Amino acid sequence: MAFSPIDATAPTVELQNVRKAFAGRTILDGIDLRIGCGEVVVLVGPSGSGKSTILRIVAGIEQPDSGSVRLCGRDCTVTPAFDRPVHTVFQNYALFPHLNVAANVAFPLSVAKVPRAERDERVREALSWVKLEHFATRRIDALSGGEKQRVALARALVNQPKCVLLDEPLSALDPHLRAATLELLRDVQRRLGLSYLYITHDRDEALRLADRIGVLNHGRLEQVSTPEEIYHRPATPFVASFLGKINWLDAIAEGAGRFRLPSGETMEAGAGSASEFRPGDRARIGVRPESVHVELATRENASGLRGVISNRQFSGSETAVRIRLQEEVSLLAEVRGDAAELRPGAAVVVHWERDAALVFPAEVAR
Repeated sequence: MAFSPIDATAPTVELQNVRKAFAGRTILDGIDLRIGCGEVVVLVGPSGSGKSTILRIVAGIEQPDSGSVRLCGRDCTVTPAFDRPVHTVFQNYALFPHLNVAANVAFPLSVAKVPRAERDERVREALSWVKLEHFATRRIDALSGGEKQRVALARALVNQPKCVLLDEPLSALDPHLRAATLELLRDVQRRLGLSYLYITHDRDEALRLADRIGVLNHGRLEQVSTPEEIYHRPATPFVASFLGKINWLDAIAEGAGRFRLPSGETMEAGAGSASEFRPGDRARIGVRPESVHVELATRENASGLRGVISNRQFSGSETAVRIRLQEEVSLLAEVRGDAAELRPGAAVVVHWERDAALVFPAEVAR
């Protein structure tokens, strides 16, 4: 399929103030998003937040109510799907069961009436990219879920798109196949210099695959940034909670980055907007479980928050420990290494580095 002329130096995808509503309900509320050439952008968010609607608008399946869609420098807001330099890999594969692997991959080229010799060569090349060279004549119903997903990816690549749109492509696979397919997706993307717009509910997929992650909430992008930035320095409490487990504590600012808990204990926090709090301001402090250090309580380690271990779960590489600080306040800590002494009932002291504590105003953190 020959797409219309494009500007190879422009962003692969550029959405400007895109809005969309269905039956009077706002789905997208002013989306601005850029995907550079060869960049992987992963969108995450709860069901109904607008992830798939963005993908469908980029694909040309839906049109925005307002705003613009530019692909490789060309205004494609109303351009039909077949004339866009993108291709979609669907969650349910959308393969033809009556066709073999090669025929499924060749289908877009057959529709475009690409000559047989060129079509066969491009199919062979696409199958080699996804490591299915020897599966060309195999029936679709004889393939595993991971193999079907690779056929769907090969069919997307055979058109030589500038951007591949992936709609939760690994959701039907078991954990082992997910990991292997994710590695394959990244390998193909780097080798061919493609851009990806990837939709998922899975936090680990997003963190492992993305160059940048966009977090959607009620049709708005709350933050778009690198995986490291978005995990360690989330812009909002919603982003902090959605991208991983986090402990929340109510506190009152005392000034100079110090905060007092309802129990009277004090702690320091340096991340987020800690410097903007005045004495007496109410705050919510967030700390990731892996940032919580746990020690058995002794007379020597009096500094820190004191508590009692209420639960313990060993998972191989780490031990998850639930620590009760007060009657209705507890913390989750993820401890690596030897944690044999951290048993239910043990009195402990917990602490964390100052910059590991995220601070948000109490009124926006609920």
